[in-house]
Amino acid sequence: MVVPAPTFDAQKRSETNVVRAAETPVMEPLPLTPLEQFLLQCAGPQSPMVIRVVLRLTGDCQPDLYVQTLQRAIARHPLLSCRIQKINRQWCWMSGTPEPVVISRRSGSIFELESGTGSKFIDLTQSAGLHTSIAVLDDGVKVYLDVHHAASDGNGLRQVVIEWFHLYHCEVTGTPSKLPVIDPDRLLQRHRFPQPASIAPISMKQALRNFWATIRGRTSRWAAVGSGDRNALQPTSSHCVEIILSDEQGDQLRERMAAWEVKLNELVMVCTMSTFAELAPPGRMDHHVMVLNPVDMRMPSDRTLPATNRFGFAFMRRPRAECLNPVAILRGIHDEMTYVRSNYVGVEFIKGLATASKIPGGIDLFRRLGLFIPSIQWTSLGDVSRGSKRLMPWKDGMPISGNLQLATVTGFAPCVDDVPVSIATCETNRKITLTVRSSPRFLTMYETQKFAAMLVQSLCTFELPDDTCDVKRASAALTSGATDENESG
Repeated sequence: MVVPAPTFDAQKRSETNVVRAAETPVMEPLPLTPLEQFLLQCAGPQSPMVIRVVLRLTGDCQPDLYVQTLQRAIARHPLLSCRIQKINRQWCWMSGTPEPVVISRRSGSIFELESGTGSKFIDLTQSAGLHTSIAVLDDGVKVYLDVHHAASDGNGLRQVVIEWFHLYHCEVTGTPSKLPVIDPDRLLQRHRFPQPASIAPISMKQALRNFWATIRGRTSRWAAVGSGDRNALQPTSSHCVEIILSDEQGDQLRERMAAWEVKLNELVMVCTMSTFAELAPPGRMDHHVMVLNPVDMRMPSDRTLPATNRFGFAFMRRPRAECLNPVAILRGIHDEMTYVRSNYVGVEFIKGLATASKIPGGIDLFRRLGLFIPSIQWTSLGDVSRGSKRLMPWKDGMPISGNLQLATVTGFAPCVDDVPVSIATCETNRKITLTVRSSPRFLTMYETQKFAAMLVQSLCTFELPDDTCDVKRASAALTSGATDENESG
């Protein structure tokens, strides 16, 4: 619940106490959770496990104040300033100082696309998990947020961004802050995912059935390129392609989501499976295209929890031959994802990690079994503007922070080792961005660009159902609930 302060001075004193509390090492040392250990072990030279978020804002900013308020926002989220250290053969979070914010000025437009070669690597033993740089350009500000996935997920970053924008707006306008109190002690329970009272627990029989449905049959693979090509780039590099969908393309997506009554998550998933089936090197068409889809597990009560990982996993599989017709598999994928969300199934993978972590070397064995290595990854990083209406004014459908207006948000999700491609979308109210990030072990830059172009084409021209009476429904209803996330931000 948001409780506005009675006076500006009282709010400033309260906020200062909150920041100091967040900086207090109340949890040192804090062992990594099984999920954090898993994400840390997934990181390697060719899979850095770094999420990149790019923010574009139009207007003018006050650089010193912009950096200062960002630092205050980061201070509310202790894991983003921590380093890791091995204590008694167990990795633990240790309190530390945040990384310095790099700010620069250069000519150009904030709307230049972020496509090319990415090579960001974060060593959590040497630096904090969040690295930030800010570029002041001719028409606004572009912000780059890089976070190691073991420290936080995309929705954790969204939490920080909304708080930062709010703090900066309050400083520029001289208004009191309305930020809720963050409770760092809740990090002690961040590995717990209590079953909602309204949802019955999954029975052992159903859990085994779900497990078998996830691993049965051979998984379709994208063959790696020859060793000579593999070393053409640095081992930590990846190919990155960003697409900012036009208003017309966004309307085409919403038209199809309304006609089929599905979420953006499901529409992109089937088009991703179809694009993989079309473009992957020749292989068995009865092998299954397997998509790893993170599922947000945040609850309304998590508003007081600092940024961390609060997500589960869904694995969707279809024979490659069936994926060539995305219209035929959309209804089934929609029904399965509805089952996953309504029955809290996304947490089952986390429970498996927790069980494996009780055995020495269990998580490493869990990974080496390879049962859950997908053909491809797909992530909906959500809508950064959600949850901000109570904290910032809006203009023309976009949030305002001081003299800056948010224009777009783009997320690049990392590829797990041995996975060729990772796709992600972000929404900023009605603006949609899409990214494709690939491993040079599997795809060239040209192939990555081709994959992105074909995916967008598939989304915008997706066949409409025959029984649609009015496909051009009010798309405002689709803007809320287009993704799978809780509105707990």
